[in-house]
Amino acid sequence: MCQDQIILTQTPVESEFAAALDERRAERFVAALPGARAAILARLRRAFAIEPLPQVSVDPTEYSHPVDLLTALRWPRSEDLIAEVAHSVAGLALSRTTSPLTTPFLDRSLEEHEQSVVDGHPLHPCCRNRTGFTAADHLAYGPEHRPVVPLRLHPAAQHVVFGDWPDELRDGERILLPVHPWQADRLGVITAGTLDASPLMALRTLSAGAWHVKTTLSAQITSAVRDISGGSIATATTVSDFLDVAVEGIELQHNRASAAVLTDGEPDRRLGVILRDKPVPREGETLLPLAALRGRPIADPIGWLAEFAELTVPPLMTLLARGVALEAHEQNLLVGLVGGRPSRVIYRDLADIRVSPRAGLPGRLHASPEALRAKTFATFFATALTGLVEALDAPDADLWDVVARTVPDTPDRHALLHDPLPAKPLTLMRLDPRTTKWAFLPNPFRP
Repeated sequence: MCQDQIILTQTPVESEFAAALDERRAERFVAALPGARAAILARLRRAFAIEPLPQVSVDPTEYSHPVDLLTALRWPRSEDLIAEVAHSVAGLALSRTTSPLTTPFLDRSLEEHEQSVVDGHPLHPCCRNRTGFTAADHLAYGPEHRPVVPLRLHPAAQHVVFGDWPDELRDGERILLPVHPWQADRLGVITAGTLDASPLMALRTLSAGAWHVKTTLSAQITSAVRDISGGSIATATTVSDFLDVAVEGIELQHNRASAAVLTDGEPDRRLGVILRDKPVPREGETLLPLAALRGRPIADPIGWLAEFAELTVPPLMTLLARGVALEAHEQNLLVGLVGGRPSRVIYRDLADIRVSPRAGLPGRLHASPEALRAKTFATFFATALTGLVEALDAPDADLWDVVARTVPDTPDRHALLHDPLPAKPLTLMRLDPRTTKWAFLPNPFRP
């Protein structure tokens, strides 16, 4: 690329990305940088307004780059956050160089809808952070770039399996463990063939044949290193079976099986997999993650939201009253549309549920009634529904009113309709990963 384009970059990662791209994409990347910086700055300004962060001692409007703003704040232990935000800006700009989908909206496959979400998490300042990824890695593995990813099949003699592991992924006494190529290259694992897959919104979860394959990626993706713990491998199907019985009104994407390589007799968190049954659209139905609706014009927004709320609010609130909280944000909720109208909802990624203490489920999932309420309110009402309301072309008060009409008479109804809404403190969680604090939003149901 030309020297003039390098001059327009402002951080080392921006320069590295620009230098690694061919000339045409480099031009689009550099042109996208100002918008990407502004988008991350907007996420930080939201965090300053609602999160229990350290003092903001400078005027945020004086800064055009989020790295300069965070550096000027001089917050303790902010080095990692600054590095992640720098990568997020570059990753977001690179995402915006992708070509738009041409398939009509209702004709798209689930994979196409997943890959249409270009900007990533709409609230997180690390929305496109993939620490450890090069520009080439983003292009090769990022769902927004719509690649085909050849998962490496690792013949594992020493392994542990839970659930119904498919015969197609066996080789005699060995299993063929799908390993993400980024991970396989770094660990130097032996492979015996590949399995072509399409990355979904979560990046390390890919669609391959009849399965969605949740792989391990020892990289910082948005807010966490995406390994799979031995505990998660051991309990994936147990949690799935529990939810199959406990959840009514919302369908679940079932965890079919899980497996991991054994290292020193223990499941290796760097080499684990969870297999899920791929959701199948019904006749005339389009399946998509809720996040794919952002920015999509919807006719009759009030009626549409009323139908969606009827499908989601009663079961989530009833489940909460029974001591179960789902991580029901925009990535984890799949919506089935028939003629553009919501017909069903599927919940996926069962690892982050929380339950009141009960036998048969691991202690890491146990939570107090207050924590269960906060998880449900923060992920669904403060994130998924708030984002949907912001995207719909109708008065907010009218939209929240139709949601309120669907809230059942459960013990948590009064808190939902009157108290400030808890929200995840996404920036604070990167500044202090061990924090137990919450952000709070004004209650949208109150006039």
